[in-house]
Amino acid sequence: MSNFIPLINVRSVYNFQESLIKINDYISFAKKEGLEYLFYCENKTMYGVAEFFKKASKENIKPIIGLSIELDDKKIITLIPKNKKGYGHICLISSQLNDEVKLSDDKIYDLLKECIDKNIILVTNVDDKNDFFNDAEILNTNEKNIFFNTVRYISDDDKEHYRGLFALKNGITINEANDLYKINESYPFSDEILEVFPETENVGKYICDSVELDIFDSNEKHMAKFIAPDNMPSFSYLKQKCLAGLNHYFRNIKNSDIPNEYIERLNTELNVIEKTGFADYFLIVHDYVAYARRNDIIVGPGRGSAAGSLVSFLLRITTVDPIEYNLLFERFLNPERITMPDIDIDFQDNRRDEVIEYLFEKYGRYNVATIVTYQTIAFKSAFRDACRVYQIDMELVNLITKSLTEDYLAFEEILKTQKLIKEYSEKEEFIPIFKLVEKLIGCPRQTGTHAAGIIISDVDLRTVLPIRQGLNGIYQTQFDMNYLEEIGLIKMDLLGLRNLTTIKEILDLIKTNHKKDFSLSKIDLNDAKTFKILREGNTTGIFQLESQGMTNLIIDMKVNNINDIAAASSLYRPGPQEMIPEYINNKNNRRVSLVDKSLAKILLPTYGVIVYQEQVMQILQLVGNFSLGKADIVRRAMGKKQIDYMISVKDEFISNAIKNNYSEEKASAIWNWIEQFAKYGFNKSHAIAYSYIGYWLAWFKAHYPAEFYTALLNGVMGNPSKTSKYIKEVKHFGIEVIKPSVKPPYNKFEKTRIKSVYTSSENRIYMPLTLIKGIGRDFITTLNNVVDEHEDLFNDLNSFFFYMKNKGLNESNYTLLAKAGSFDCFGYTKSTMVANKDFIFSAMMAFNENLPLEKQTKIENLFEEQLNEEMESNYEKEVFGFYISANPITKLKNENAYFKPTDINKLVENMFDVNIIGQVSSIRIIKDKNQNNMAFVTVFDDTETIDLTVFASNFENLQYDLVVNKNYVLKIKTQKYKNKITGILENIVKPI
Repeated sequence: MSNFIPLINVRSVYNFQESLIKINDYISFAKKEGLEYLFYCENKTMYGVAEFFKKASKENIKPIIGLSIELDDKKIITLIPKNKKGYGHICLISSQLNDEVKLSDDKIYDLLKECIDKNIILVTNVDDKNDFFNDAEILNTNEKNIFFNTVRYISDDDKEHYRGLFALKNGITINEANDLYKINESYPFSDEILEVFPETENVGKYICDSVELDIFDSNEKHMAKFIAPDNMPSFSYLKQKCLAGLNHYFRNIKNSDIPNEYIERLNTELNVIEKTGFADYFLIVHDYVAYARRNDIIVGPGRGSAAGSLVSFLLRITTVDPIEYNLLFERFLNPERITMPDIDIDFQDNRRDEVIEYLFEKYGRYNVATIVTYQTIAFKSAFRDACRVYQIDMELVNLITKSLTEDYLAFEEILKTQKLIKEYSEKEEFIPIFKLVEKLIGCPRQTGTHAAGIIISDVDLRTVLPIRQGLNGIYQTQFDMNYLEEIGLIKMDLLGLRNLTTIKEILDLIKTNHKKDFSLSKIDLNDAKTFKILREGNTTGIFQLESQGMTNLIIDMKVNNINDIAAASSLYRPGPQEMIPEYINNKNNRRVSLVDKSLAKILLPTYGVIVYQEQVMQILQLVGNFSLGKADIVRRAMGKKQIDYMISVKDEFISNAIKNNYSEEKASAIWNWIEQFAKYGFNKSHAIAYSYIGYWLAWFKAHYPAEFYTALLNGVMGNPSKTSKYIKEVKHFGIEVIKPSVKPPYNKFEKTRIKSVYTSSENRIYMPLTLIKGIGRDFITTLNNVVDEHEDLFNDLNSFFFYMKNKGLNESNYTLLAKAGSFDCFGYTKSTMVANKDFIFSAMMAFNENLPLEKQTKIENLFEEQLNEEMESNYEKEVFGFYISANPITKLKNENAYFKPTDINKLVENMFDVNIIGQVSSIRIIKDKNQNNMAFVTVFDDTETIDLTVFASNFENLQYDLVVNKNYVLKIKTQKYKNKITGILENIVKPI
């Protein structure tokens, strides 16, 4: 007999910072001790129930789940469902307990009275409520001699670690926790329990025998039903919509008869959808996409394999014609491997919530939910928390952790790879800290929200799983996405994409400035000007093409159509990158060798290289006579290296190929060739659809650069590096960039202090006050309101500061505004406004609010500082993180032209003894393998930034001459690292 028996109130780490018991550890403990069943009862929540149930069942341990409720008087009620109906009851109760209103004990009793019945076993130490719980089977621990204490850690050895967790939870030190936390909440031995609570084992077995529950046993799919007009059957309505879409596409857009290929493809897809019963799914997605389009919310052209569906295209769920691009429906919905369709939709990210709100209103508050995620504790956070509890100096903590370039979730891994941390882990005073860290790593700290997933159910979600109050009044599942489909819930992904918001803003700016209102579908996909800027490498701000490596690939490929962009984004990934040289060579030299000429139609579009998963499927179909459905199954198996299946299916492929007049040798060669590509091939449907987004942005950049850059700048507020880069580029287009000002350019642009605005009449972009680090939106909103109230606000300094008194203008944001040049509209330099701060605030304090403006003492006779261009430029660098008006390095380059400096943005690989002029922005010193100091130095000029390596042999001589925020003429040689131009610092030619 085991030394342990299953106990009821076992808390897990899902009651955040109230337990050290991880589910995997709990089940490992049960296996070791030979326990046949386990209880799992969180306090009020059910976050870990699905994970526990699945993992316990897998190990042939019977999971007994429940819901514990700790009342304000510290008494505990635990509800254990006997069956699926009882499970539905506790899901409802947990959902109510996690709604927006905290329930009092009396309200909890009312809830229990309403919800529980004979399908629940109620275990309690409450003596006076036995008659309160209707038909529930009640086991009162005070009467039955049942062990009912809460267990928060497995072993007595963990008590010290739990005290650390207790300290962390309560914001106290370990010493204070030792004084406050006296009880023992470990998992006790059976003989200890039974001596005091003799009925515990019998009751445990009784409960186990009474419970017949599998939360994953239902084949029901809780997909919401789409209500078609006149209650038409869903499939009939779907077919009607598709036929109407097909007629419209060819009669109104293509201006031609409908080709048989489209009719046959539509019939094939509709037959599969009818057989699988997915008509409602398509109609629901169609409906919320149509809602977005009706409300002028930009929707992406498609995402993932759904772009391979003609039905999706005809419903305008996607906007890419799958037949035109040879995309396959079976890659999306395979009739030979029935899985739920997965239609992911991109919306402009600042209006995605409106679409979710629409679903919430249409299907009901308890039928729509977002999906919970759990933010787990990684090493850095665990270590800092543990050190805080044990009162370790934070400077030492920073020293220990500063060498970490990434965070870790595997404790053993960090000790293997981080020498300094391993050294400290062996120091006596740090041993308890690291033991606590090991316990904390991997524990969930708090909930989050899945970035895209939404559940839409045909039943009240509270009957299927527990939910909780989420953001904006929309509920959230308590189970994460890994367990939803198994209980019949279908995840739909509604994603927010920043680039679509940028596109919408560009369209709005074009409409304002040029009175043009056009649709994305009308953009010419073969525009020469657009492909010219791409071939020139002018890819800044272009979706998926902006990185240096992608830019180089786009140049080398000489892109001239959408297919080229799709191929570039598909090849530029680990694995397929090996094929880039062959692809470029074949494309540019028009020499393609094929493994067999019969594959020409499939492979010539990608110059003999398999780029896409769809090509693997087509080859399997052509050579091996596989259906596309089976070909997709084989492709997946190749990618996952399912060896046994591959051996059997290879024989079938070769046998069929021989019947198709291929030799056995040739068939085997084709199989081996495609097998190596299957794990690298990319989803063509996704690649083509996303290439549209990149192309649209490139088209706007080519034809409406001012609107393009204005929208880009608004999208990167708070990112000085990108903002600086975009400002430099926009100036090359002859567009003037105006720094932020408290005074708007025109009254009609009073809101321009929040966002950038381009005025076509002046060819200027006015930057917003939000560009200034430290200026908050509350102040800007107040300033906007003052502008609306007082037309004479900007007549002079006197008017401005009189009206702004007690309106959020304090000495701190005054200084920021002055240094940014936002008071330049009053005719004074930055330096003068900074120097006169005390004088101006003294005058403001003297204003009498009971007198009109004309009777106030005027702010005048400011002490005017002499113009100092370098200081004023440095002010800009301080408050923006970069220069707007003039970069002093430009002046330095002119003054030091003798050294023939090269602009950083013009550096290429393998340049030797080249001079650059720039400012050092950071120096990071590390130890090399010989434990000598070396450094990584970041330098910027007026064009770009570069990372330089200073090897130990050189750093010893240069370390005292290199200073952050100083300007230098530097001699370097260049190299390429991870597709980025970097350099090696050879010498400091001259500090300047």
